[in-house]
Amino acid sequence: MFFKEINHYGDRGLIIDFGNESSQEISQEINLLFSFLKGLNLPVLNITPSFNKIVLHFNTIENKDKSLDLLKSQIHNFKPSKKSSYQKIWKIPACYDNSFALDIENIQKLHNISKQDVINLHTNKIYYTYYIGFMPGFPYLGEVPSSLITPRLESPRVQIPARSVGIAKKHTCVYPKVSPGGWNIIAQVPFDIFDLSHPRASLFLPGDRVQFYSITLSEFEDIQKCKLPFQDLIKEYSQ
Repeated sequence: MFFKEINHYGDRGLIIDFGNESSQEISQEINLLFSFLKGLNLPVLNITPSFNKIVLHFNTIENKDKSLDLLKSQIHNFKPSKKSSYQKIWKIPACYDNSFALDIENIQKLHNISKQDVINLHTNKIYYTYYIGFMPGFPYLGEVPSSLITPRLESPRVQIPARSVGIAKKHTCVYPKVSPGGWNIIAQVPFDIFDLSHPRASLFLPGDRVQFYSITLSEFEDIQKCKLPFQDLIKEYSQ
């Protein structure tokens, strides 16, 4: 196991620490432990995984203290399997038209490459879904090719359009809804990736693989006109 230790996180929180490194192997173990912890019915308000941590927020200080010994014993006995909880492979259309690609020129200039180079590099990689965070349905996907690694915007935008595809450092993402944010926007997908009315809610789940493919603005508009239900999106774009 990659697990290191459990520490207190404020008055009502505990943090399960996997160190400072991040990798797909660590992420898989975190996601499996996350699923395991949810099955323990702990008196928590929420359990939040990230690249190398799991944070548990309890409803009272007493419940946090009572749960600490249980967590230590359960994690000590936890034996992660080699497979991640979710194994869908997604092929996601993305339109890199200039009307959507708000920051693609900045990436071109930073790396001295063409727009087509950016598109080719971004679409030739199969990304791993590390976790869902920042907001419901927001997938942290990685890692982008080294030629696309780009720092966050110095001044975050007040509003990023829903379904925007972004790059920040070595990760890429899709914004599930309109939101402030500092990622470099390079494209947009033609359908929503988050739907609370569906049992899955988030199109992508931790452990899923995601590959984008480029579509024209006309193709983007045609897909939007179809207005496929969430369940049909899952059938159409995953395997």
